[in-house]
Amino acid sequence: MPLVHSEMIEETSTLLLWKLTETETELRNNLGHGYNAEELESISHPQKVREWLASRLLIKTLAEQFGIAYIGTHKDEHGKAYLIDNDSHISITHTFDYVAVVINPFAAVGIDMEKSDEKLQRTSKKYLSPPEFAHASDQLPLLSMYWCAKEALYKLYGKKKISFRDAIYIEPFDENSVNLKGRLSDAELVVSSDIYVRWFGEHCLAIAL
Repeated sequence: MPLVHSEMIEETSTLLLWKLTETETELRNNLGHGYNAEELESISHPQKVREWLASRLLIKTLAEQFGIAYIGTHKDEHGKAYLIDNDSHISITHTFDYVAVVINPFAAVGIDMEKSDEKLQRTSKKYLSPPEFAHASDQLPLLSMYWCAKEALYKLYGKKKISFRDAIYIEPFDENSVNLKGRLSDAELVVSSDIYVRWFGEHCLAIAL
């Protein structure tokens, strides 16, 4: 997988972005036995299998850069991936074209990457609050940034049943912004986050710290 981007964010989190080019067989051979076979067997779509294998191979690569003996990953009760026998925090995202992973040894992180798509315009009222909806004004770049930022913050928090529309708020920004501010509310708990946005062609990537 060709490395597209590598970045240290806030001196605590490391991001790797790879282009997904390998076949399933190549990914399996490169990964060896460092994955959860039961989890993989639950995936039936061939492209999704490739994306899953590629993400685990990238986690392995990133973990080894930190001197972590990579054994594999599991998911907790909320579906959030974690490293076996290591307390570093990870987050994963993959699309048809790319796979990205971020690691932070000290605190939770969240990452998401999406290709700009008109479906974000059709569904925007479902994930944007009224002020956010008015601000986005059906502009696809802004909608892509809103979606990725909210998804990244949702994955940082790591618990299910959180409403993107009602529980996650992103402060206003413009399409050239690279640093966003987000807030997630769950009962009496409020999680504030700095969210970093990067564009790779038509793909928007967001990392929440």
